[in-house]
Amino acid sequence: MSRVLEKLQRTHDTAEIWWDSSPLDFPAWRDGLLASAPDSATRERWAGRLDRFLDPEDPGRSLVRGVTTNPSLVSASVLSGSRKWAGWLRETGLTDPEDAFSTVYEEVLRRAANHMRPQWDATEGRYGWVSGQLDPRVMFQAQRMREQGRRFAAIAPNLMVKVPGTAQGYQVVRDLVAEGISINGTLSYTVPQFAACVRAVEDGLVEARAAGRDLSRWRAVFTHMIGRFGANVDLQLEAAARGITLETRDLRWAELAILKRIHSMIRQRGLPIKLLLSSLQTDDPADGWLSAHLEQSAGADIAYTCKPSFIAELLRREDEFGEFRPGAIDDEVPDDVLRKLDRLPSFRDAYAVNGMAPAEFGQYGCFISTYAEVMQNNRALLDFAARQAHQGDRHRTPLLAASS
Repeated sequence: MSRVLEKLQRTHDTAEIWWDSSPLDFPAWRDGLLASAPDSATRERWAGRLDRFLDPEDPGRSLVRGVTTNPSLVSASVLSGSRKWAGWLRETGLTDPEDAFSTVYEEVLRRAANHMRPQWDATEGRYGWVSGQLDPRVMFQAQRMREQGRRFAAIAPNLMVKVPGTAQGYQVVRDLVAEGISINGTLSYTVPQFAACVRAVEDGLVEARAAGRDLSRWRAVFTHMIGRFGANVDLQLEAAARGITLETRDLRWAELAILKRIHSMIRQRGLPIKLLLSSLQTDDPADGWLSAHLEQSAGADIAYTCKPSFIAELLRREDEFGEFRPGAIDDEVPDDVLRKLDRLPSFRDAYAVNGMAPAEFGQYGCFISTYAEVMQNNRALLDFAARQAHQGDRHRTPLLAASS
């Protein structure tokens, strides 16, 4: 894989690289990327990198340590192979759209978990996890999330339940952890969400230990969707209303400030949760970084989940990256930048440990925009499943005709 990620991983002995898509989609994506190489030498170099990137059968060789999925990624995976999945769904005989939707969604998770299972077994549950996200339509309904989370956890032992960062979601985190179920706190962008997630995890662990649950292969990660924080339009609107000019570099520091505070809390308190960065971005060197997210987190105990487009960009630009500085995670946000950001309510709310009450998490700008996107992509998969169920229903023999 890209030397960039290999060098980053070497800055901390427990840093991890994850793949932000179904592992079953990796071969087709790899072949497409290699076909786009500008020349044969580049193609050969990329092939060598990618050959070591995702290899669950050989955990010591594979750079990837885990996999994240979400409704948008599952929808894209199914729709890209719609003919295959349509045939599979029709063979199930399901005629109810909701049943068809949940069945195909869970089958994608099952296949991904099975693919990563060799790595999970070989490392005794340390690596080889697959995150399966709950249905976004129920992210404000604790009971339905709880029921679905239990069902997801039963799919495979290496399936980590991905729970949204709502007040109801953290109730579910506590309850699932109490049952010994591994979790991934997602749709999260702020320090208050992290604090709520930690409380839920710690409370759940107390209950789990009291009940004698086996926690030997239990894990929890907190997904900070770092690139989506700076894309929050509220920051720009609030800056404009105060006559403040926000440069790209300021927005990156805003994202990094959240990251560094969360990482510091984990390290100082020895919290039973690992920070996972998603929505990673590369940068224009004119702004001072090639990738602020990577360069300013070097030396941290972090998992980096990398979407295919980010991997492709790192491959194309890998010769631009030098060595990472292991102590970069401890660099402080410049005082002048922090003073500027502190004038923005959306940043203050996100940066202070008690900046928001749990009831406000689902009303935060980043959350709303991501929620809308996920719901739209989820709807596309639901529509696909509904069409297959409808076709199956049309081909059933009518009861009156069968009895005549």
